[in-house]
Order: sequence, then structure tokens, then C-alpha cells
Amino acid sequence: MIYEMTKMQNNATFGAYLELTKKQQEYIRLKNETDLNEGEIASEIDVNRSTISRWKNNDKFREGFKGYQVEYLSNQVPKALQTMINLLDAKSELVRFQASKDILDRSGYTPVDKQELEVTTPNIINNIPLED
Repeated sequence: MIYEMTKMQNNATFGAYLELTKKQQEYIRLKNETDLNEGEIASEIDVNRSTISRWKNNDKFREGFKGYQVEYLSNQVPKALQTMINLLDAKSELVRFQASKDILDRSGYTPVDKQELEVTTPNIINNIPLED
């Protein structure tokens, strides 16, 4: 798989994640994709919890963590979009409305601003329109 090394959201790059050690990468993956706590992850990757604490204070590690999260979340976009599309058929009118509005907002649709219109009506006297 080829990963773009371009800057992503929050200036995080997946490349920063790839520059970390294998154990750091595994910690980040487990932290984001499982419900394991710090102790369980430390045991799983065979490091001390104090090692993980040191990693968390390292700027390079934090950048890698953010880079992974941005990549991981961006891969969830199709699933999230499909969920929104499925909500268009929900039983609740409010849920359908909110899903529709959210999709339109995110796709850049902007409704026309309200405009004030002036309507003039002809003057009628004795049911006969006045000539101009």
C-alpha cells in the first residue's frame, strides 16, 4: 500500500507515524482500534508502562499518533457517509430532515438567501381597473 506523505488535517502526516518504531506503531494502532487499557497494551507489545509514558511526552510520537488518527478516520468516511444516506429512509421525519440537511451542508449546497419582494397590486375602483 502506498501512503501519501502530504500534510493532512491538524498538520499531521501518516509519514510521521511510519517513522516511529514498530512497537510505537503497534501501541498507536491498538490504542485507536481496541478497547484495551494502557496496561493491557503495554503487556501486548511487551514494554513497560513507563516507556509508554515517555513516548507520550515525545513530539515525534505525538505527531505520529495524530497522523495515524487522521488516516484511520479518513478511511471511515465511506462508512459514515453510507450511514447518513441510510438515515434518509428513517421512520422519523426529524432524523430524515437532519440527515438531509447534514449531507447538503457537507456537499457545499447553500440555499438562496431570503429575499424581500415588493408586490404591487392594481388599484380597483368599482371593480374597474384604473388605467395607467
